[in-house]
Amino acid sequence: MTAVLIALADIGPAMPHEEQLIAAGVDAKWDAQLADGPRGSTDAMVVLVDADHLGTRLVEVTERWREQASVPGVIAIGGSAVAREQAPRARVTLLSSSARKETIFAAIKEAAKMRLASGMRWPVLRAASGLPPITESRQHWQQTLAAARAVDIEIPRSALRWHAAHYVTPTAKLDELREERVLTVPELEASRVIDGTRTVQSLVRMGPLDPLQTARMLWALGSMGALDFTPEIRDVTTGARRLISDLRAHLRARSERLEKSTFYDVLELTPLAEYEEIEAAYQSVASRFAPQVLDAHDLSELQALVRPMWELVEKARSVLVDHAQRGRYHDFLRQKIDTLHTVWAIDPSAVTAAAEAFVRGQRALGEGDVHKAMSDLAVACRHFPGHPDYEANFAWARYRVQVSSGRDRVEGAVHERKQIEELLVGRRPWPRALVPLALLCAAGNDADSARWHLHTALTIDPTIPAAAQLAQRLGMRRY
Repeated sequence: MTAVLIALADIGPAMPHEEQLIAAGVDAKWDAQLADGPRGSTDAMVVLVDADHLGTRLVEVTERWREQASVPGVIAIGGSAVAREQAPRARVTLLSSSARKETIFAAIKEAAKMRLASGMRWPVLRAASGLPPITESRQHWQQTLAAARAVDIEIPRSALRWHAAHYVTPTAKLDELREERVLTVPELEASRVIDGTRTVQSLVRMGPLDPLQTARMLWALGSMGALDFTPEIRDVTTGARRLISDLRAHLRARSERLEKSTFYDVLELTPLAEYEEIEAAYQSVASRFAPQVLDAHDLSELQALVRPMWELVEKARSVLVDHAQRGRYHDFLRQKIDTLHTVWAIDPSAVTAAAEAFVRGQRALGEGDVHKAMSDLAVACRHFPGHPDYEANFAWARYRVQVSSGRDRVEGAVHERKQIEELLVGRRPWPRALVPLALLCAAGNDADSARWHLHTALTIDPTIPAAAQLAQRLGMRRY
């Protein structure tokens, strides 16, 4: 018989539920004192919690119930807007206080059946594997893992369903399990590809274990704290993780940036661009956003953006390299430009004036006159706001002027860096904008980020003198 605890604050709905369940032969008990969460242990297999009473505490209280040794399933009772918002976050079924008894019985049956798939924790792992509750220790790892390999597949499958698109990252516990030699040889091989850059749905298909055994392994290791499951890359302490994290940020930002934009914004070109410049821009966009580049990485749910975004790039290129189509497109722009968002489709005279001011600013920077450089670069940015090269170099000149006037070096670098990173995310690589960004990272004592941006810049254009000099100073290999 399923033991049900009714932890509702209000006697109004609590008593009818208790009476209905008892009449149906269910071992049910109402205790209003537990409406705010467990006090001590319980042997209940299912707990009905008061979602209206708990409000935003529903997630926290639900987790406390699930941490009980009996690992009860949890059902929320309520109807408020807050209850409807919090129930999915708590991963519980939400029933109204007036729900029919058939609905309540079905929910209790399902909660009891799936209670061991409610999360990944040591007590749940032990219970699901048919083992008695016990405090985790090294001496129990072997027994627990052995039992977990034969657990009903529906339990890990249901537990992992919440994390299918999440990235899996090893913790120090995984190294301890390897040291204790409690993993099988195939499990060791499978664990070696878990590096924080792949999602659950990718790992279960990779082998060498079959998908069901991989699911059991991920569930067991996650329950033991040997794996973390996160919707985003957990950290960027490795180059591979940083790359995935950057690509995800670029895809999100580009999707927003291109909403109601122009073909010039798609390729990041001005209306003065000729064929060679269009082709070069197309190749630059391709180096970051082409499907053959992005398909090599696990981008999780953002993979769906790749091909529609690339089709837009192909369309922009085909129109801009064809004189007739480009002329008709300009006719369209003249009529619709006020309804579009654009950085690049600006008056040609502004493009020319900005380019001339930028050249003067660069020359002044090279001569060490940062005040004149800042003035000229500001002119370039006024004529052409949002141009990566202009804005990034203006930020670097502005930083140097501010530091010379007494601003804290690190504080100023961090501030200017943030502005440029927000400007560059979602764009094709701009090596001459990445150099001042790298300089700001170095000035802010983040040498790793400086090297990362320099690597990108020098891979595209190894002839940038300032980049090569900074790379040498930071101990990077020669390009």
